Amino acid sequence: MDFYSYTNKCGHEPNCDYHQFIEHNDQILMVVCDGLNGLPSGDEASKIIGDLAIAALIEGETPAQACITANKKFREMQFDQVALRRAGATICVVRIKDGICSWANVGDSHIYHFSEGKLAHHSHDDTMAYQMFERGECDYEAIREIENRTGMNICVGQKDEIVPHVEEFSFNDQDGILVCTDGFWENVYETEMMIDMIKSVNAKDWARKMLLRASQRGRLKGDNMTLITYKRMAG
Repeated sequence: MDFYSYTNKCGHEPNCDYHQFIEHNDQILMVVCDGLNGLPSGDEASKIIGDLAIAALIEGETPAQACITANKKFREMQFDQVALRRAGATICVVRIKDGICSWANVGDSHIYHFSEGKLAHHSHDDTMAYQMFERGECDYEAIREIENRTGMNICVGQKDEIVPHVEEFSFNDQDGILVCTDGFWENVYETEMMIDMIKSVNAKDWARKMLLRASQRGRLKGDNMTLITYKRMAG
């Protein structure tokens, strides 16, 4: 497995990001969550939701089903645990099995698939800024530049019903997956992500090249920053 993961609380405490990368029954499973900033138990909510999603994946659920299960079980927990009642988190869930990558996400953490020197697939997110992109009012990389970009329409733990965004495609040799919270992707452009992947020798090198860009821009004093990189090597 050629993967690398990184998290940093940067300028915000506690670190409300959470991530997992595991191999299970010939599957690659990835989960990244970002607890809601400014709300109680954001770090606890992120971990609980991420662990619930991983458990659902291990039980054989699809990424979309895992998101829905995590939301349902977390909502049930909120009835008994006062500290969690206003808490919630974004979620990105990725599964790679038998050459097929499938993913699901809710909120504004992002997933990217790079293949043959281009950004082949990217996740949707649940913000007004992304809706502006969908309406053709800005290009994709400009989403991060929109004033008041933050402010999600939905995330895990805030409503009884969620509808994850889903994607499925063939995952080939030399392809790369990047899963990250907004503390990271807001500070590195997709074109830069792609260039750094092409120039990298492995997943760790790819991540470090991108993190250098973020640090040179002084972003390590900002929001929590978390990423997982995965590259499928030939053979």
